[in-house]
Amino acid sequence: MGLDTLPLKETYDSDEDDILGDFYVPALARASRYDRLAGYFSSAALAASAEGMAEFIRNGGRMRLVTSVQLTKADQRAILDGLASPEEAIARIMEGNLDLADQLQRDHVKALSWMVAKKILEIKVAVPLSGDGSFHTGPLSTGSIYHQKVGILHDTEGNVVSFSGSVNETGNAWHQNIEELKVFCSWKPGQRGYGSDDAKRFEKFWHGQSSSTKVFDLPTAIRERMIRDAPDTEEEAMACLEGQAPARGLRGYQEDAVQRWQDAGMRGILEMATGTGKTRTAISCVRKALSTAKPSLVVVACPHLHLVTQWEKELASQGIDARAVHGSSASWQGDLSKDVLRLDGGVIDRLVVVTTHDTLAGKKFMDAVGSCKSEKMLVADEVHKIGAENRIRGLLQSYGRRLGLSATPERYFDEEGTAGIMEYFGGVVYRYGIDEAISDGHLSHYLLFPHVVYMTDDESKDYHEYSRKIAIEASKERPDPDLQMRLSVKRAGIIKSASNKMGMFREILEKGGKLDHCLVYCISEQMDGAAQVLRDMGIVFHRFTFNEDKKERDRLLSEFADGYKDVLLAIKCLDEGVDVPSTRTAVILASSHNPIEFVQRRGRILRTYEGKEKATIHDMIVLPRSIPPGRTTAG
Repeated sequence: MGLDTLPLKETYDSDEDDILGDFYVPALARASRYDRLAGYFSSAALAASAEGMAEFIRNGGRMRLVTSVQLTKADQRAILDGLASPEEAIARIMEGNLDLADQLQRDHVKALSWMVAKKILEIKVAVPLSGDGSFHTGPLSTGSIYHQKVGILHDTEGNVVSFSGSVNETGNAWHQNIEELKVFCSWKPGQRGYGSDDAKRFEKFWHGQSSSTKVFDLPTAIRERMIRDAPDTEEEAMACLEGQAPARGLRGYQEDAVQRWQDAGMRGILEMATGTGKTRTAISCVRKALSTAKPSLVVVACPHLHLVTQWEKELASQGIDARAVHGSSASWQGDLSKDVLRLDGGVIDRLVVVTTHDTLAGKKFMDAVGSCKSEKMLVADEVHKIGAENRIRGLLQSYGRRLGLSATPERYFDEEGTAGIMEYFGGVVYRYGIDEAISDGHLSHYLLFPHVVYMTDDESKDYHEYSRKIAIEASKERPDPDLQMRLSVKRAGIIKSASNKMGMFREILEKGGKLDHCLVYCISEQMDGAAQVLRDMGIVFHRFTFNEDKKERDRLLSEFADGYKDVLLAIKCLDEGVDVPSTRTAVILASSHNPIEFVQRRGRILRTYEGKEKATIHDMIVLPRSIPPGRTTAG
């Protein structure tokens, strides 16, 4: 019987349908060719679909798979064994002794090796290209991944079924996860074109004709160190997710941090130096929370939108699906409310949401979360930034588990905001500072060269005037904190943009010799001046701002790391959570008197990197000249 005999629906949703039993297994059983694009693959998919896959093989079926670079070590070995020693791989499966479906279920890793050896299954891996056509040759711990999810099934009678949706080619995706599919059948009016388009898309990737992706056979990808190791089994991955096993790669101090947070009743702030793995540590805390309460809602809040994307990817890399919620409430409010109802109704047992500090404090988001009856956890990244008056209202009392993350949890010149953060989260329960991280080898050693820069006469006058006004306001019985903050910001602006910094910048470059992976950090008002200094000295540089899209920023960072760019002239990146670990020399033009900013920026520069023994930091200390005649100041 052909595929056209199946009563296939146009849409499958695991909330209402058995996608595996109603669609995948019977469709496989009638197919003779299967082409698959999948973000993730594991041999456990063979066990989940054993009955259908066994029939597919008996039909003389052949499967071609294009997937991303994440495979379990066991699957990697099985595939290579099947390619290198096909006779041995075939001998390991005693065909005839057991039913083929039983073989697939009994040892899916061995079955994978057998299918590769018999040429039933061919696998290629896809690596996304950077904007200039280059790609990473090391493990892709950051950056984009190949994430297409399309399948095309053919039978011997010429019928075609194509499907697309959220399902990867893994056991959990077909058997356990909450998934949905759109299905198109070539024999149904108006649907043939969809299958034809999907088939063309597959052939484009299979033959390496995509302009955005490079495709490799698996032995080449492994040899060139492109493969990321997934957990060895899906059971292990799920055990980690449920808190039944330690997180892979967690360092000793990170495990200590997790334990301290647990001991404090799953509340507290982790004060950990930038670059020491706060995100990985926090995800381990999330696992612990998910393992002790079902159903559970976890909300991760970040100060900036690009950090939402980073968190979403990091959670996904460790097996936790998350929903990103930001922007106009019209784009997410209905879906979030529906997910909360599914959670409270027992349809799903966990819901993980990643959002911004601003969205967290919005009424629509607070209403949706407030209606949730399940156990709730809040993770506040860069927790010091959530203490602002317009954000702190998002710290609802209904979050039973609370985790704050920051290298500098105290707010600069905001005792009230700091006190509110400390009271809500339960204070700092674990500290791991820069000195400890350097001593332990988790951050680079560094040399710090301070350079004194004096303000011009006009800048000095303005600086002293603001200081005088700040002192007068502070001496009042009821000082206005908003006015104090505005005056302090204006005074700080004089320090950041002091015009004599450009002369000192030129002097640093002239005395520094050959530049080696140099990052120049400035504010927007300094960009043109700094660029002119670099041009005058014949130094190759590139601007690095948030005007470039992510692909362009990734390309620039890659070229900088590889030495193709001597200097990155960057605006705001160190304050916005962007790490530049390959930096060996940093010149900070955007200096200020705020110690929190200095700690944050320094940590981003001190991340370890291959071939980097130490970092050199040039920072500018801006001082006013003598107090103008006829004026006094208490500042």
